[in-house]
Amino acid sequence: MKRLEGIDEFEQILKTPGVSGYEDPIRDKIAGLITDQVEGSDPKNIREDNIGNLIYEKSGEEPHVAMVAHMDEIGMVVSNIEDDGFLRIKKIGGVKDSLLPGRHVTIHTEKGPVNGVIGHKAPHLTTDADKKDEVVSWTKTYVDIGASSKEEVEKMGIDVPDPIVFMKPLRLMNDKIVAGRALDNRIGCFGLLGALRELLKDGPSFKQSYVWSVQEEIGLRGAKVVGNTLKPDYVIALDTYTTSDSPGLESFYKPIELGGGPVLRMVDARAIATPKLVRHFKEVAKENDIPFQYGVTGGTTDGMALQESGCLTISIGVPVRYSHSTVECAHWDDVLNLVKLISAGVRELPL
Repeated sequence: MKRLEGIDEFEQILKTPGVSGYEDPIRDKIAGLITDQVEGSDPKNIREDNIGNLIYEKSGEEPHVAMVAHMDEIGMVVSNIEDDGFLRIKKIGGVKDSLLPGRHVTIHTEKGPVNGVIGHKAPHLTTDADKKDEVVSWTKTYVDIGASSKEEVEKMGIDVPDPIVFMKPLRLMNDKIVAGRALDNRIGCFGLLGALRELLKDGPSFKQSYVWSVQEEIGLRGAKVVGNTLKPDYVIALDTYTTSDSPGLESFYKPIELGGGPVLRMVDARAIATPKLVRHFKEVAKENDIPFQYGVTGGTTDGMALQESGCLTISIGVPVRYSHSTVECAHWDDVLNLVKLISAGVRELPL
């Protein structure tokens, strides 16, 4: 794969597991990158709160500006171990049933990772009674780890409810499009790390909190804790933004394209961006020749949970195709421009 700027660090972040509620590995990875790779960082400024959010705090005068990117990913947990050695699952977050069959997965246990596959009924064995196009429910899905008994599974170190993640190769298409599982929201995690690196060099003097949050995919839980405890004045949420530039999609949302720049998320299912911050980031993007887009979409981000605590809020996302699938795609220039836009926007905030 062509070595794009920053891609090695991003690949480390992407491939580290962190299913919602089981974020220890990705939290440790990011904390290590801050300590080892971010010049000017101080390990004393890194902490973990009670729910598991990773926070880097830079002291300063008021106002208080927080930047947040969720580090959890959708996935599964082991819900039962059957006598014949197969595992049953429970989905965590927005996993579509249609994406489950025929996938390579990894079960993360206290003894280490275990490889498995999600079984799929072969077409050779279907009968006239089968509904060939019917989507199999997750309740009928099973994971095969090559074991033949419950005792064998337990000897491998697997227990209920160990987290399960999809296999996560990172591929490059046409020298510019990165494709893989969990771009949502390891892109935001990478972007926040980049913004920390830039703003520690010559950033503003006001108080800043850099938050890698947990449990976003199951209800924005980490962000809600941040809103109740940190009580920032300004919040910038870094996330992905589902595109509408692939075949078969309706056009009731403004077209968002890969390569068009980060997206100012104006309106989504649960939040409306603060107009003052929208105007500011538009001006900053234009002044610094940073491409950007803006749009209206579904879903929501950590920004909504923080906005409810009374702060000025904007969510900025990198366009991603095929969200919540195993083949999410993003343009690498958009990722790098996210770092530029956040860094410039925070430096020039109209406080």
